[in-house]
Amino acid sequence: MRLPTPVYESLPYLYFAICSLLAIGYHQSPAMLIAALLLYLCGSVIWVMRSNYRRRDRREHRLLLSQISRGNVEGYAPEWLYESLPFAYLAGGVTCYTLVENPLGFVSGTLLVLAGLIVLRIRIHCRHELNSSVSRI
Repeated sequence: MRLPTPVYESLPYLYFAICSLLAIGYHQSPAMLIAALLLYLCGSVIWVMRSNYRRRDRREHRLLLSQISRGNVEGYAPEWLYESLPFAYLAGGVTCYTLVENPLGFVSGTLLVLAGLIVLRIRIHCRHELNSSVSRI
């Protein structure tokens, strides 16, 4: 069964929206918090998988991975960690908002959410710019 394109493209964002609604009401039930975490993980994994699949620089990416496996690249973070960092920042920021009920929690949460959004925006921009330059060649 194939989903219509608008539904298919909006699924990760739908997961994030439902996750947000469940996280707001988590005080009533821990099961709601677990469901929110699972939806957040599913949405972020789907977003990362689609982003990686749509990359135009797959050849360069494979070359980098082969260099890493041979030990030619130092200071490289694993790809799963690199791709999940903005989502970890966002989750940490929301956690600070909800669990730390003082100004420090609000400031920390705001900074973490901003960091996550900035990193996501940079990645989207760089991959879109790369897609544009590859299509011109």
